[in-house]
Amino acid sequence: MARQQGTVIKVVGGKSLVASEGRVVRCDLRARIHRKLGKRLAVGDEVELLITEEPAPQEPSEAPGDEAPGDEASDEEGDEQLPEGVIEKILPRRSALRRVRDFKRDQIVCANVDRVFVVTAVLDPPYKRNFIDRVIVGCERDGLEPFLVFNKVDLADDAYAELIAADVRVYTEIGYPALCVSASAGFGTDQLAEAFRGRISAVVGPSGVGKSTLLNEICPGLNLRTGAVSEHDGRGRHTTTAAELIPLPSGDGYVVDTPGLRGFGLWDLAPGDVARGFREISEVAAGCKFRNCLHKSEPSCAVRLALEEGEVDEERFESYLRLVEELESAPEHRQASRRR
Repeated sequence: MARQQGTVIKVVGGKSLVASEGRVVRCDLRARIHRKLGKRLAVGDEVELLITEEPAPQEPSEAPGDEAPGDEASDEEGDEQLPEGVIEKILPRRSALRRVRDFKRDQIVCANVDRVFVVTAVLDPPYKRNFIDRVIVGCERDGLEPFLVFNKVDLADDAYAELIAADVRVYTEIGYPALCVSASAGFGTDQLAEAFRGRISAVVGPSGVGKSTLLNEICPGLNLRTGAVSEHDGRGRHTTTAAELIPLPSGDGYVVDTPGLRGFGLWDLAPGDVARGFREISEVAAGCKFRNCLHKSEPSCAVRLALEEGEVDEERFESYLRLVEELESAPEHRQASRRR
């Protein structure tokens, strides 16, 4: 039986759905492959697989209205009649977006992506630039291109819209592309669809910011589940429960819809490495007196001087300090525990 190549489009529990040769195959991963590699499958992985079982021929359907109670076709993944297979090999990843979790196994959010779209809502749920900065640091660490999406701009009044525009300029002046959109109003979605084209993109962000609503707008007929923000705590409700690779209607790209993230761990970084994820700080830091300067209170710190002169954004610098202090306060066993 010949092997064939495919792309993992969804992983649920111990099973994965793999697009291969024009159809979707429900696969297991060979136990020996899992033990040898010591890693889990991720959406976007390129694999080699064997078909182990073809779906049974379907019986002619009964006339409409003749179905017995409980005979309705299941809509869960729609995969009851999929061929079964086994993954024999995971091909080398050209990229991966990692989420490092304290005391837990690192999570590969998605593999083989070209660009990461970081979606946040300017309102509902509350807008947090610190989250944006942390995901940017993760992208810089993993060699991925971040693209910032500020959703729900229709909820901002004129004064608040000016503040959002100022924040957008902070990032674009550093070199990160950004776009203001409204999924509900359809504003900016054409530009976002164009930014997706020709590549494999991942869409990440907290629950409730409108990731699935945006994708439903860009991909008509997709019908991803969407949910409102909780009135109790202001947090978004998880509607996407597993990452999924979705082909664009234009046929020239894919997008990965991911579950909402309430945090983005970076425990694999040492305090001295954080500045590499803040390109404007890293650039200015070349002028510091001490090579190991953390830009906190060290003398002759070029970053502090640039901050005073307005060359480094104050809120970005606060995100940098917050992450440095977080890593400094972590016990050594906390960082060691995540390694495997």
